[in-house]
Amino acid sequence: MSIESIIKEQLEAMDIEQIEDLFDIASRNGSIFKDISPGEIIQSLIRGESIFDLNDILGAICNHFMHEITGSIVLGIQIVAICIIIGLLKNFSTSFSDETVSSLGIIVCSCCVMILCLKVFMEVYKICSNSVETMTVTMQALLPVLVPLLIAMGSFTSGSILNPFIVTAITIFNSILQRVIMPAIYLSCIFILVNSLSDRDYVKKLALFIRGFAIAAMGLSVTLFSGLTIMQGMVTKTADGMLAKTAKYSVDNFVPIVGGFAADSIDLILSCTTIIKNGVGIFGLIIILTLLIIPMVKILAVAIVFKLTAVITEPISNKTISDCLNEIGNTVITLAVILFLGAMMFLIFLAIIIGIGEGKLWR
Repeated sequence: MSIESIIKEQLEAMDIEQIEDLFDIASRNGSIFKDISPGEIIQSLIRGESIFDLNDILGAICNHFMHEITGSIVLGIQIVAICIIIGLLKNFSTSFSDETVSSLGIIVCSCCVMILCLKVFMEVYKICSNSVETMTVTMQALLPVLVPLLIAMGSFTSGSILNPFIVTAITIFNSILQRVIMPAIYLSCIFILVNSLSDRDYVKKLALFIRGFAIAAMGLSVTLFSGLTIMQGMVTKTADGMLAKTAKYSVDNFVPIVGGFAADSIDLILSCTTIIKNGVGIFGLIIILTLLIIPMVKILAVAIVFKLTAVITEPISNKTISDCLNEIGNTVITLAVILFLGAMMFLIFLAIIIGIGEGKLWR
């Protein structure tokens, strides 16, 4: 029986439709990868072919970035136009000594800028939150597929220990992110916008403190969960290696006549299982990268527009508006950092699972 036929039978017995559906969900807003399935990835691994084309990926990222920049420019034009009106009102108040009407107009225009900023920030916030949530669901769908494959390869210790450990880590991390870190970023943005209504800084330092706390909590969570998982993976990998060598020796030496043939046959089946595990794991990596890069491009495009608008509006409007736009840009960048760190933790989890069993089973 050939490797292709064994792998085909194992794939038909597996339920990976949910994972393929998650790829469609991740690609709903655009994708930098071509339409691909776990079966196609496995065939590429068997044939030694390249799974990705780097030039196509970079071209897709650049095209998507330019599209997002073009779409975000409208926001910048609207804010600049309002800031020009604010500048004119300030000049009129100086020329005609009618500060009451002009001050009221400035407040109304400032509120318009706040509404525009809050609307765009809520869109970015929702994109970031949905991406992390989909990453969590993807990991929860991948583990029931990858862990049985680990156990089938002989990685009993890794499968029995890493599965509940990673599931717990993902659940706790998602709860911390959705209930503490993301709301803290949102609250920081609200304080920055409220502070822009006055020429004095009343809550700016509080907003910066909350944002700094969110970044620190995110970094600590990712470092803690990733570090513990890496150490746990190293320990279980060593134990699995000892079990695999013992099983290989027992089958080869204590089963009379057909022991060597049986060991070679089992070795072939386990090699096929390893290829399937790697193919499914790589497919999971593609989903996570899609959920990272596409939203990241949009978030960074919005942040750049906020930053450039802050530079343009500084000489034509009051300093408070310009500082507010600059800080909103920093807050949007913070969302990008949080999304990146969350994706990196999930990628580390998948890399650990893919790396288990490589180069040691049945040798």
